[in-house]
Amino acid sequence: MISEEEKYEANTFIFHERDKAEKLFVLLEGTVDIMVDTDEEGLQHETVSTLSPGDVFCWSAVVEPYTLTASAFAATPVTVIAIDGAGLRAMFELDCHLGYRILQKAAQVISDRLKDTRIQMLSLVPQ
Repeated sequence: MISEEEKYEANTFIFHERDKAEKLFVLLEGTVDIMVDTDEEGLQHETVSTLSPGDVFCWSAVVEPYTLTASAFAATPVTVIAIDGAGLRAMFELDCHLGYRILQKAAQVISDRLKDTRIQMLSLVPQ
């Protein structure tokens, strides 16, 4: 009741950094690039991670302040399960174990994303 399948065409943004995070996504098919803005206007981006089927993204939908910290770009045609963030958070209130397990996964995704961003940033710095 709180999720639905969504499809995105290749070479389109699924969401943009700084927007409100409304959905948690599970990638079913395709490839998604996670990008961070490299300018104030959000016109230039740098890819920090490339996701494949089974990956979870848009963790910001379950972590306050529910604001996106990166953009997601469909590098190929993409199919996802989109889970309503507000509905999922309401389920956490009813089932603490569910909330714990999903937030545990979100913490792992955040950790991986920070590592990927750090590696990407180091590759941009002249040695």
